[in-house]
Amino acid sequence: MRSTTAILQKIFTAQFYIQNTGFFLVLFYLMFGVVDSSSLLSYHRSLMMGFLEGHSFLLLVLFLWTLYLLKCTGFVMKTLQTRGYEFLYTTMGSMHKKQRLREWAFIHTAIYLPVLIYSGIAIVVGVRHHYYSTASIILIFNIAMCCWPLALYERKLHNPDTLFFTGHLQRWINRHIVKPPVLYFLYELFTQFPRRILSAKLISAALVWITFFLMQQGDYFDLRGLQLGVMVSVLLHLQLLTHHRVFDDTWLNFMENLPISTFRHYLRMVGIYVIIFLPEMIMIIVNAYTKTDVLSLLMVFCMALSLLMFFRTLLYFPKINNEIHVRYVLLTCFVVLFLILGHREWIAILLLLLMSAIIFFKKYRKYEPYIESQG
Repeated sequence: MRSTTAILQKIFTAQFYIQNTGFFLVLFYLMFGVVDSSSLLSYHRSLMMGFLEGHSFLLLVLFLWTLYLLKCTGFVMKTLQTRGYEFLYTTMGSMHKKQRLREWAFIHTAIYLPVLIYSGIAIVVGVRHHYYSTASIILIFNIAMCCWPLALYERKLHNPDTLFFTGHLQRWINRHIVKPPVLYFLYELFTQFPRRILSAKLISAALVWITFFLMQQGDYFDLRGLQLGVMVSVLLHLQLLTHHRVFDDTWLNFMENLPISTFRHYLRMVGIYVIIFLPEMIMIIVNAYTKTDVLSLLMVFCMALSLLMFFRTLLYFPKINNEIHVRYVLLTCFVVLFLILGHREWIAILLLLLMSAIIFFKKYRKYEPYIESQG
């Protein structure tokens, strides 16, 4: 089976490193390019001793390794469901289970190898310095990281509709829960595009945290600074807004013909963006409830919601593509910025909500996806 192994290594291992060349170049620079070559060994020795001695640092390192593992596992799962690779199901399925597990192990170990090499060296350093418990934790952790994804690959092989970790949960939800329309788009994101929604929310949450961190470093709290941070956080959601438009165009066109009032459709859209921005709002409340009043927090939330609503309703103009949309978004942010700096936040909120409502009620029933003519 050497030929099969070689083919599988080319499909999975070689493609993984090719597609992530930029990631590994940045990683290589951070690990080996930021220090002088003469102090490289002492630098990495100090780094390893840091997480061998400190439990907090060790947890951070294990968390980063877990993120890399999810990247590896996600790549294999994505490859299995990529068009053109359907033959992998028959190829792998025709093998005996032990042989198939061995192939999965070769594939997974090959793409998880950078962590295995670094953690292996760290284990040797830990044993030499008598950090036996920490070295054992790292060893057990990596053995587990090399074993449990194999079961996930097996499940994917026998259940092709399984999407990463959501297979059983997705089927249970579909059987037992009737989803309200407000959750259709969110369900699509979390089941079909989990990395897109999670990356957007993590970056947005990091931005909110940085906003509070900078204000804390300056020993002040400025509501206008918080609103500027929220505005940038909203801009990080633009990809989700565009995705929402595509989702509605593809799957929810039929809803326009249902006996449902336009006002209820509008409330559905409001509900979607309230839920989407809820994590950031919880972060803001936790960090700011002792520094400002409830009305100010409500104003911050309304500012975020009104921006999201207006940016989304702009997409009901069929000829607005991503480039034109970004222009209007930046122009809107420029105007809103001056209103915020002039303490006219509620005026900005009311204008945004009014314009989004006018556009929605005027365009929703008439909207049709724009198709550019050829030639």
